[in-house]
Amino acid sequence: MARISKLPVERHDGKASLVPEHVIVVRVASFVFRFESVERLRECIKYYERKTRPSSRIAARTLAAELGEDWREQRGWEVERWFERLPMYLLEDPKRQKVLKALSRALALAESGKL
Repeated sequence: MARISKLPVERHDGKASLVPEHVIVVRVASFVFRFESVERLRECIKYYERKTRPSSRIAARTLAAELGEDWREQRGWEVERWFERLPMYLLEDPKRQKVLKALSRALALAESGKL
């Protein structure tokens, strides 16, 4: 059974924020997902909906172009995307289905304002 919650973010920079910041936390399949926004949650759901995944590496030049950063400093390097740091066991179909169900439920709760 997945546990879904919304927790306040602790700020360590000493700056006060007028808008309270929260993260969406989903605990499923012995792993804890933390999302800063509903958009990130949607991105993760799209990732887990795919049975086959694209190449795990992306050239720094491509990433820098997407981010608008100067790629010359990173030339020749390859970088990891956020989902490449996830444990591989979460991609096995039974676990992937559990994760997808829990993330979809979290999205529904967040969009309805019940989270």
